[in-house]
Amino acid sequence: MVKFVKINEGRYLLDVRGYTCPYPVIYTKKVLAKLNNGEVLEVLTDNPPSCENVPRAVKEDGHEVLSVENIERGVWRITIVKR
Repeated sequence: MVKFVKINEGRYLLDVRGYTCPYPVIYTKKVLAKLNNGEVLEVLTDNPPSCENVPRAVKEDGHEVLSVENIERGVWRITIVKR
């Protein structure tokens, strides 16, 4: 199940672990559409292709990707600023 939570003011977490592409991209784009410019979205994924597909898709939409980090074995965090 996709989990979307507010971490603190202006910062959100979208957990798409367990989903394969294109779903992480679709869910990320849907959430970004709801955020205000300048807010930060952290996306957690365990699907290696999403580490390339999500950043590419959000950059095409004009958003800024701050980082793609391997935070534990088989899990990555993609940090995005809505623009």
